Amino acid sequence: MKYAIYVPNFGESLGDPSVLVSLAVAAEEAGWDGFFLWDHVVRPGETVLADVWVTLGAVAARTSSIRLGPMVTSLGRRRPWKVAAEASTLQRLSGGRLVLGVGAGVPDDYVPFGERVSRAEALSEGVSLLRALLSGSVVDHQGQLFQVSGVRFAPVDVPLWIGGNWPRAIPFRGAEHGAGVVPATFVDHELVVISPDDAARMKAAFVASGGSAEGDVAIWGGSLPEEVKEYEDAGVTWMFTDGGARELEDLRAFVAAGPPRSGD
Repeated sequence: MKYAIYVPNFGESLGDPSVLVSLAVAAEEAGWDGFFLWDHVVRPGETVLADVWVTLGAVAARTSSIRLGPMVTSLGRRRPWKVAAEASTLQRLSGGRLVLGVGAGVPDDYVPFGERVSRAEALSEGVSLLRALLSGSVVDHQGQLFQVSGVRFAPVDVPLWIGGNWPRAIPFRGAEHGAGVVPATFVDHELVVISPDDAARMKAAFVASGGSAEGDVAIWGGSLPEEVKEYEDAGVTWMFTDGGARELEDLRAFVAAGPPRSGD
C-alpha cells in the first residue's frame, strides 16, 4: 500500500502556493509516497486559489522522489491539448514522477463562465485524445467535441488515473486508456471511504470497462482505515488523506508524522 497527502488548492492557507510547496517538501521528508492536489478554477465562497500546474511545477523543482499530480483535471475545462502540453512539461521537469488524474469535473468550474460542455462526453472523448497526443504520433481527430489536425508532440509516458463518483459509470469512460482509477463516494453529500467489498467491485468494473487488471486503485478520505489487508486484497494500491485536519498547523503535524505502514 502506498500513502499520499491529498489537499485542495484553495482557501486562505491552501490557496497559497508557497504553503502547498512546503507541505510537499515536508511530505517527502516524512516518507509519504505521493502529494496530490485538487484542481479547481473557482470554488463557491473562496477567493484565493493556487493554479495547480504552476504549483506542481514548483513542487517538482523542490522535491526528488515523491509522486505528484492533479486529482483530478477536467478535460472539458482544460482542453486535452493544453493538458498534454502541461503534463509533458511536468513529467520531464519531475523526472517521471507525474500521475495525471482526469475526470469530468464539477459544474462550479463551468457555469460561472457560461460554458455548457457535456462533462461526461468530454471525459470519454478527451481521455483517448489525450493519450494519443502523449504517444508521439501525428494526431488527426475529428470528434463531437474536439478537433485536432496534424498535431504531433514528443512522446512522454504519463500514467492516467480516471476519477469520478462511484458507483456511477463515469469513472470508467475511457478506462482502456487509464493506468488506474481514483473514485469518490458520497452519502448525503458527505465523502465516505468505500468498503473493501465496494473497492473490489469497483476494480472489477474498471477492468470490465477495458482497464488493466494490474492498474492502480486509489481511495481517499479524511480518516482512512487502519487495517489495510482487506483493501490490498481488493486491489487498492493507494490511500489519499489529509488526516481530517481543519487547521494548517494540524495538517503540518499530520504530514510530519509520516504515513502509516504495515506493522506500525
